[in-house]
Amino acid sequence: MRNGTPGFRPERLRAAREARSMSGASLAELAGVTRAAISQYERGEQTPSPMVLQRIADAVNLPQQHFLASIHSVESPVFYRSFASALKRSRLRAERRLEWLQEIVNYLSASIEFPAINLPDFSTSNVLGLNGDEIEDIATKVRRHWGLGDGPIPHMVRLAENNGVITARQFLDSDHLDAFSYWPDQGKHPLVVLSSDKECAVRSRYDLAHEIGHLVLHRHIRASQLTSKSDFKKLELQANRFAGAFLLPAKTFLEELYSLTLDAFLAQKSRWLVSVALMVRRCEDLGVLNEDLAHRLWINLGRRGWRRREPLDDDLLIEQPLFLTRCFELLVSTGPTAKDVLLSKLPWTATEIEELVGLPERLLQPHENDPPAIEPRIIRFPGVG
Repeated sequence: MRNGTPGFRPERLRAAREARSMSGASLAELAGVTRAAISQYERGEQTPSPMVLQRIADAVNLPQQHFLASIHSVESPVFYRSFASALKRSRLRAERRLEWLQEIVNYLSASIEFPAINLPDFSTSNVLGLNGDEIEDIATKVRRHWGLGDGPIPHMVRLAENNGVITARQFLDSDHLDAFSYWPDQGKHPLVVLSSDKECAVRSRYDLAHEIGHLVLHRHIRASQLTSKSDFKKLELQANRFAGAFLLPAKTFLEELYSLTLDAFLAQKSRWLVSVALMVRRCEDLGVLNEDLAHRLWINLGRRGWRRREPLDDDLLIEQPLFLTRCFELLVSTGPTAKDVLLSKLPWTATEIEELVGLPERLLQPHENDPPAIEPRIIRFPGVG
């Protein structure tokens, strides 16, 4: 300890390494120390010297201050889209970056008044026993709670943000992760992270509806239940059913279909802003397709090459989160030193913060025309519409 770094937090080192999907051996090689030394640093048995800490910081592309700051640990369940097939390393990387995002949100909430959390609670003690009809009813009630009719939802991300769901879009660097959600506790805002990897508007809208399903149905679920594959599968199927019912209310959707064909579904895509595949699945859920017709539709979907990419996927605009960007824009507008203050309080590089939150590139870089600095204060943020 004598030649170490006072205030070094070992949990920060492990989290940084896992956020970079880096093994202990790889980090040791880059930092010029032994694998045993990295293990000792992570266990808190020793601390790195300032020179070694700088090499570690360079290796993981983080400022030294990152390893001296307190850390927020993710304790509540994290619900993943495609959890079952996601690699453990990908999930671990996502969770570490989620911890970082949570810290950023905590910092912003001290200076900016966030929209009120407006999520109805339909969780029950027998949540795993919820059936399809019950979930259909809950999806309708959420629409009513949010003042929605039974038509298409024009902007899912803005709807979520205006009801207190903090949303970010990140590059998840995984073919098996589409989105994930996390509710720290009932006093803090829930978070949803959407993948920017696949760049598909309708898929992303479905991912968000799926995560809202988790937040509405499963907010009180125990983390231990996520270790059971059968229980997890039930939770995923419930969130899937909720997403379909929420995006495509049965009565209105079926009334507008002129036939049960792929071309008829495609004709509705630009109106409902969902995939043809979801419409097929929705009709299966509602019992309007018999087994033979459903089988033929799925085969034809594959023959047309629509399982990977459907018509209009490249034309429909991907919905971008706005609330966190507005928060940063408000804070950095307070003056030329405001960006320096932000970066001194948030233990990441400007580029890292921009990537975690999904900010416009170089928003946190200094500019010559920045206004004179003033002291940041509580800012009332209007609804984003």
